[in-house]
Amino acid sequence: MKAGSRNEDLAATGTSYLVQKMIARGSTSRSKTELNDDLLMLGAEWNGHSDREYTSFGVQASKGDTSKVIDMLGDAICNPALNSAELELLKEEVSMEHESNHTRYEETTMENAHFNSFREHMIGQPIKGDRDITQELGVDHVREYHTANYYGDNITIVATGDVDHAAICDAVSSAFATMPKDSGTPTKNIEKPIYVPAILMIRDDEMYNSNVGIFYDAPSVKDEDYYSFLLLKNMFGSYNIQDNAEHLNDVQKQYNSMHSLLGNLPDVTKAESKYYAYSDCGIFGNYFFGNEVFTR
Repeated sequence: MKAGSRNEDLAATGTSYLVQKMIARGSTSRSKTELNDDLLMLGAEWNGHSDREYTSFGVQASKGDTSKVIDMLGDAICNPALNSAELELLKEEVSMEHESNHTRYEETTMENAHFNSFREHMIGQPIKGDRDITQELGVDHVREYHTANYYGDNITIVATGDVDHAAICDAVSSAFATMPKDSGTPTKNIEKPIYVPAILMIRDDEMYNSNVGIFYDAPSVKDEDYYSFLLLKNMFGSYNIQDNAEHLNDVQKQYNSMHSLLGNLPDVTKAESKYYAYSDCGIFGNYFFGNEVFTR
């Protein structure tokens, strides 16, 4: 299940992340403990993910339990408890995630690459929000965000595997019956993001070695060149010194010219081609990790 989150307010970009986490902490009819116990009894696995333009939830379970897990998803998403005490606990957890940003090199670099590319728009703000602003958010902000973004016309529900389409439709109609068709709340931040060509350098003495992101303006998911850029991303591929620079043949005989180049830079240990495509913008480039002597 996906719910759009482009409505995000620049003053509270972490609200989407908080709502996603809060939905897994129980509903008005099922506590957090009960939800976890029900999942455990079914041998099911819950997952949630927040991105810049959508939030997704999913449950992986046996095919015989499909209607049960859809009911659990519908209850959690339509009727979240949004308890203020749970929110305060969650804010502390999110604060600790921010505290350990220096240990997540690639994620932190990609967040800064987005900020550097789209500084004046929501799409450039961090998915987990600003650490200081997040601490000031209350349960009312979370409820307002849920009301503004979680409605029928803003979600897509998908079931995969050996499932019956008609049965899925019936289960969804029942589980999501209380969800309104629309929110009536005006959409914010709908202007097209403007790509900003800029250089950003950040010093963090706790983040050893150099993390570099080089990104260019790229097509959106709706552009006719979207799939061409997906192909280009896979042509560049991924590089890891343990896998790509210790072959029996020399680096000049690698099958990828980027890998060949990096193979001659022994202290550049990782590279990853990235393509982030959104509804009306995108960035394409590469992430590199290695000795700072090779940064330039």
